[in-house]
Amino acid sequence: MGFDAVWISPVVENSANGYHGYWALNWNNVNPYFGTAQELKDLVTAAHAEGIWVMVDVVANHVAPIGTNYGSVTPFN
Repeated sequence: MGFDAVWISPVVENSANGYHGYWALNWNNVNPYFGTAQELKDLVTAAHAEGIWVMVDVVANHVAPIGTNYGSVTPFN
């Protein structure tokens, strides 16, 4: 197809019903809607084997709708 990179959605764990990567709740875990941490690593390894870069979207200023209870967000807890 001629491309040499893919850009995937944020893969961090989201709050309930947050499937899209923009309701981050835990930056240390992979969102189960995107698979496991090992599957993410396997994707990157397979892409690199084909000469394809993988860019992961990171949206540091987006967090789950938590009000002011920042203690519920990892690693800020």
